[in-house]
Amino acid sequence: MEIPGIFHRDQESAQETKRPKPLANTVLGRTLYYGGHAAQGRILAALPPTRGRDVRQPVFIIGCGRSGTTLLGRIFSLHPDVKYLFEPNHLWAAIDASTDFSQVYSRGDYHCFLDADSVTTSARRRFSRLLSSPEGVTLVEKSPTNALRIGYLNALAPDARFVHIVRDGIAVARSIEKMATTTRRVLFRSPVNDWWGSGGAKWSALRQDGRAAGYYRDEVDRLATSVQRAAYEWLLSVREAEMWRAPLDSRFSTIRYEDLGDDPCTIIRELMTKLELACPDYWLRNAAKLVRAPIVSHREPIALPSQMYTDFNTWQERFGFEGRATELV
Repeated sequence: MEIPGIFHRDQESAQETKRPKPLANTVLGRTLYYGGHAAQGRILAALPPTRGRDVRQPVFIIGCGRSGTTLLGRIFSLHPDVKYLFEPNHLWAAIDASTDFSQVYSRGDYHCFLDADSVTTSARRRFSRLLSSPEGVTLVEKSPTNALRIGYLNALAPDARFVHIVRDGIAVARSIEKMATTTRRVLFRSPVNDWWGSGGAKWSALRQDGRAAGYYRDEVDRLATSVQRAAYEWLLSVREAEMWRAPLDSRFSTIRYEDLGDDPCTIIRELMTKLELACPDYWLRNAAKLVRAPIVSHREPIALPSQMYTDFNTWQERFGFEGRATELV
């Protein structure tokens, strides 16, 4: 789990060259970052609402992490009529501490799955303060885990639009596997894994919440590796998102990461039309420049328990993806 704009994994090479590490890439720097952002969120949540702010029809970019949500968010960030928020997990933690699935901004009860029943009056008030935009500007927020919280978001913002971006599940799981190899120390908390959070908090929540929702109760404990657990996360994210396609109707859009890479102008233009956002030619050209054609490479299959294996391959086929899982024996 990287800190946006603060440090990156390739900065770890500073140790090898004996150059001083940037403060943000030290134990103290990470501790200050998480603590400072947590405090910022709580302070902002306590302030009176700002006049002239609008929380109508925000756009939530959803999809399993490593599926292209960041790329899609960058495209929206260039739009002249958009206010874009990149994974504002500290703000969500200030809205409702139970959203902090990685346990880096709060302590206590936490979940990956949340539904409408989880929305409180306080959460509604804080949401209107923290996730709003100036009138005439569309708020676009990107948090991959929100694919597991669509009912919660829909209750907070009943007019919200959702853009689900989906990518080949094997490619996603292998990408997550790489990120999960890095764990960093933070003061006063368990070490924070780049994907699974503090002390593996995210995996604990994903396993518990998935089981409670009826997903693979008898199989989840057989997932021993990060790539298997990543495939489980992809499967749950896809199933939860697609379950909301019909209920949300015109407020729900799905695009494939691979299609965006192959023909960005067409996909972006069609998406803007559906979202009723302007699509100026200059903006479309700049947005398309951010996109690179997907790299197709050999990806080793992932062994999953029987029902997961069947469902994973069924969804892969439904979306037209080539990767396949094998059955875990």
